[in-house]
Amino acid sequence: MELDKAYDPKSAEEHHYKRWEESGFFAPEINTDPEAKPYSIVIPPPNVTGSLHMGHALQHTIMDSLIRWKRMLGYRTLWLPGTDHAGISVQRKVVEQLKKDEHKKPTDIGREEFIKRAWAWKEQYGNTITEQMRREGASVDWSRHRFTMDESLSLAVRNVFCTLYDEGWIYRGLRIVNWCPKDRTVLSDLEVKEETKKDGKLTYLKYPVKDSDQTITVATTRPETMLGDTAVAVNGGDKRYKDLVGKTILLPLTNREIPIIADEYVDAEFGTGAVKITPAHDPNDYLVGERHGLEQLLVMNLDGTMNEAAGVEFDGMDRFAAREKVVAMFDELGLLEKVDDYEITLPVCERCKTVVEPILSEQWFVKMDEMRDLALDLMRHEGSPHFSPRVPHEKVYTNWLENLKDWTISRQLWWGHQIPAWYDADGNVFVARTEEEANEKAGGRDLTQDNDVLDTWFSSGLWAFSTFGWNGDVSETDDLNSFLPTDVLVTGRDIMFLWVSRMMMLTKKFVDKTAFNDCVITGTVLGKDGKPMSKSRNNGVDPIEMFDKFGVDATRIYLASIATGADIRWNDVGVETYRNFANKIWNATRFCLMNAEGAAVDHASLMNSGQWAVGSGQEESLTTDHRPPTTALADRWIVSRLNRTALDVNAALNKYEFHSAVSLLYHFFWDDFCDWYIELVKDEITAGGPEATTRIITIMEIALRMLHPFMPYLTEELWQKLPGTSNALHHAAYAGADATIMLASFPPGDKLSVDEGAEEEMKDVIDLITKIRNIRAEMNIKSSDKIIVHVATGTSGYNIFNNNKPQILKLARAHDLIIGNQFTVPKASATAVTSNAKIAIPLEGLIDFDVERTRLANQIAKLTEEKTRLDGQLSNANFVDRAPAEKVTELRDRSTELESQITTLNNNLESLN
Repeated sequence: MELDKAYDPKSAEEHHYKRWEESGFFAPEINTDPEAKPYSIVIPPPNVTGSLHMGHALQHTIMDSLIRWKRMLGYRTLWLPGTDHAGISVQRKVVEQLKKDEHKKPTDIGREEFIKRAWAWKEQYGNTITEQMRREGASVDWSRHRFTMDESLSLAVRNVFCTLYDEGWIYRGLRIVNWCPKDRTVLSDLEVKEETKKDGKLTYLKYPVKDSDQTITVATTRPETMLGDTAVAVNGGDKRYKDLVGKTILLPLTNREIPIIADEYVDAEFGTGAVKITPAHDPNDYLVGERHGLEQLLVMNLDGTMNEAAGVEFDGMDRFAAREKVVAMFDELGLLEKVDDYEITLPVCERCKTVVEPILSEQWFVKMDEMRDLALDLMRHEGSPHFSPRVPHEKVYTNWLENLKDWTISRQLWWGHQIPAWYDADGNVFVARTEEEANEKAGGRDLTQDNDVLDTWFSSGLWAFSTFGWNGDVSETDDLNSFLPTDVLVTGRDIMFLWVSRMMMLTKKFVDKTAFNDCVITGTVLGKDGKPMSKSRNNGVDPIEMFDKFGVDATRIYLASIATGADIRWNDVGVETYRNFANKIWNATRFCLMNAEGAAVDHASLMNSGQWAVGSGQEESLTTDHRPPTTALADRWIVSRLNRTALDVNAALNKYEFHSAVSLLYHFFWDDFCDWYIELVKDEITAGGPEATTRIITIMEIALRMLHPFMPYLTEELWQKLPGTSNALHHAAYAGADATIMLASFPPGDKLSVDEGAEEEMKDVIDLITKIRNIRAEMNIKSSDKIIVHVATGTSGYNIFNNNKPQILKLARAHDLIIGNQFTVPKASATAVTSNAKIAIPLEGLIDFDVERTRLANQIAKLTEEKTRLDGQLSNANFVDRAPAEKVTELRDRSTELESQITTLNNNLESLN
């Protein structure tokens, strides 16, 4: 069979995924072994508004690699997909659509109609990311797809809310919350990001003390909030203000009087030592106000404008315009002491980037003390979850839990899970699973349901068990019993608190299990500029564009090559490297198949016991003879390398070291198999010997299995083309399924088939050939010139080189190989050294000595000039301190490389004198 000259990724991607999905290969039911161990992963549900970004692509690659690997090992695997209803994001989309198409606001059409529109938007646009997941090869069980507002998952939310309320773990209270004036909803602390602004202002305001000519100065970055001040606080031990405590301030711009109080909260050494207290607009001030019984005066509306309580002159004014007016009016009154430039940290909404306003508001909260203890107990007593990388995530996670505040769960939206609480005309609350139940509790009084919805993370917190069928009414399902706890969660550090911790708490609370055993925390894929990808920076990289340009497999394996937990700057060259890798494997297979007449995959051709590196899912003992049925060094070596790679890849995947597994596979295919083994046995292959071609095709078949979890399309395309592949090569758990590499056994490797002697011998041969090739390149010897190579070595080296002389001569393009324990060669010889041999190549007649001396001298001068320039930069402490660390490392590595090159060139020049 002959392959096309070039690999067409798109053709393979379209054909194979459709077949895999239609054949049911992704579902756990494909596994017919009743004793098979379960292995499960639930996907972090992407927002239904979203499209695939590089963070998704990275995490999906890791999850798919794990699930494909475990499936091939015979586990009953389930990777459960789903999407999140994304409360604020969908609401914003529908609001924008309503304004654009009909010039209306949500209140113009009412809540019921708005929710209908939101569902319609979800149905029309919400499948984008699921189709993109198909493109990336995600082997999820689509028949189990879940949506956080599915009927069963919604029932789970209501049951959990009511249970927690009945047990006193949920309450409604008045607290300072983070308010987004644009989205007009409360945000949790974790939904607020901090941005540093260098152009901030620190304004010093003087407040007159009643019945005196004294003033007391306070400093603030939010002057407009002084309209809501209800006290000024000082430290009781501050002698400057000792006589003022208990006196009254005439608050400027208002008709109010406020007290001067003493409180330990105030740091006498900071600023003026006097602090304006605004209990309705600052969380610390709120606590001070609680201790002193201060009025809580709210002076802002929910849209970020000032309200009537701020005064007639400010009513309806934007908060930032009010800020300027307050400063101007204080200046007019002679009460503005100064305004300093000040670097400030602003809280901003992570979604819309609006500056968040702390305001006093009545909201729903979850008490976190007992909930927190559930998660801490799991970590301290069971080590669950096990983080990878463990450092620093385990400590960060534990520290955060120990300092946890109550969780604000109400959101001022219409799209989402409406809070199951109803109110009568007197404000009495009735929490119930249904409206009928609430009416029963209220004794027939007229009720109105709470307008707010629950934080999206509340429903997401139930994801680990609600997706398996638990909804409170149903508490036992086959999936729940089989697949919970899930084996691993793959997620980013940005939602470790928002999601990871809450899943652990709620799963333990409601099903008394851990949500997942392991937690792999991925790093961040940064833009090409080294900064987080964002629309505002215009530095995003679209995975779909990468798929189109380089192929899905090349993009996947590049992402998998990122060290677990590490951030990486995106680099198209990295993906291009793996596209070249795919082409290399394609061309190698094409070469094998061109000469494969009469050959077929046959594992017995590599090992007297057919299960040595393959694995069948069946317990079979190995024969006592673990040597391959061939004594040729190249064959013994590649069989050993194949087994060692299989062993090491399995070990790396067990430790979630995906980058190590990729590196092992890359070097096996590119170096061991393509660059060396094929070249060493090429003559046998092209001669059409069935034994040699069967052997190389069998090696290729096993190696493709190892690569499959990372490059599913390429490996399936090639595996299907190999002669002798069928479902007979499947793991025993999938014996009846149609033939596919994804159900073939993953090679476990066999320690007894690792031949240290063969690997050491071949290393000597490879080192020798490599050194000879280097000399040819360094001395500018034409590839057509046949050289004579002198080798001085010991007895073992003599035997190795002599036994493999034909291969050495061929691959080194040498005329003769003279081996002895020492040699005498002309002075004008190029020399090199390996671990067990000295090499010399006489140069007379091969090069023009004068021309070569000039070339080498010029090259040495050029490299020396570059090294001098680099060393000058590296000796500049100012440059080293200011330059990015990766840039400094790059320059140091280049300097070291130049030093080695200059030494080699000087040695070559000396050999010509």
